[in-house]
Amino acid sequence: MIKYWFVFFTGLLSFPLMGQQKSIAPKVSIEYKVNDTLDLMVELIQDSASRAYFYHTFLSTDICNDKVCLPIQVDLYWNLMGEYDHFSVPVGHAFTKFDHQHFDKSDYSLLHKILLDTISPMRDYAVEDFLDKRGQKYSVQLDAVTRPTLKVFSNVAVPGALYTVYALWHVVNGPIKSMIRQRLDKLYKQAQLETYFATSMQADYQRYFLENLSSEQIRENEKLLVDLLYSKDEYVPHYAWNKLGHNFYGNPDKYNRILTQLEVLKPHTQLAILKNLKNPNKETKEILRIKTLDADLSQKLKELMYKLMNYEK
Repeated sequence: MIKYWFVFFTGLLSFPLMGQQKSIAPKVSIEYKVNDTLDLMVELIQDSASRAYFYHTFLSTDICNDKVCLPIQVDLYWNLMGEYDHFSVPVGHAFTKFDHQHFDKSDYSLLHKILLDTISPMRDYAVEDFLDKRGQKYSVQLDAVTRPTLKVFSNVAVPGALYTVYALWHVVNGPIKSMIRQRLDKLYKQAQLETYFATSMQADYQRYFLENLSSEQIRENEKLLVDLLYSKDEYVPHYAWNKLGHNFYGNPDKYNRILTQLEVLKPHTQLAILKNLKNPNKETKEILRIKTLDADLSQKLKELMYKLMNYEK
């Protein structure tokens, strides 16, 4: 098994080892022509440890036009929506900057942040536009002179690694994004990814699940919809509640459990729920009575709760 340093960014940079990657059967691959000299094979894989799906390619190339950084080797990953997700660098290899200096953790972290930025100035400018035509940097390693990056663009590239950052940004944010996205609808159905998307922590996956959930599928996916009420996304909980529909709104045996955890939900979701509920039973009214004792409860929520407590058919 080949081991990789797996680069995750959740505030602090860490490098845990990745599990073995498995290609999907039947094999799903995309031929990605980056430019006239670079062709990549992007394959759908699954991490054996996390069970997460990614599109992956391995890139090995001499990336610096001025030869003041070493060639790179890197694994690139996109999610199933076609968005860049992360990169990893094989053990024993490192990215280098000006004069062959190795990237440190902050450089890798900054690179990841730049690659995630789909509206970076990298999108609209040629690499030469980032260079200070009047400035010079002398390379001790190569006994050569190169151009520094303009100060106005200093925050959009890793210092000393403009060519590397620019090239990688265009690889991960190029046509491959739409190529992957065009395959999603078919893959989603064939691989039966409903539960995978619904239980993902990614809001894009959750929204895709909701958008593709037919009225006939709502009952069998009711638990997943209820769980999505607690999504951290601003839009998903409200969308999930709307999907549950009137049969759910009128059944206290279904919605009472949600009421017991009402304060965990986002305020706009709380309002939507209380506005739609029908046929409260004794348990419902007791739950609401206890909730109204909360001094921090907004007046609007209290009014809706009192309305339900006094509900009559």
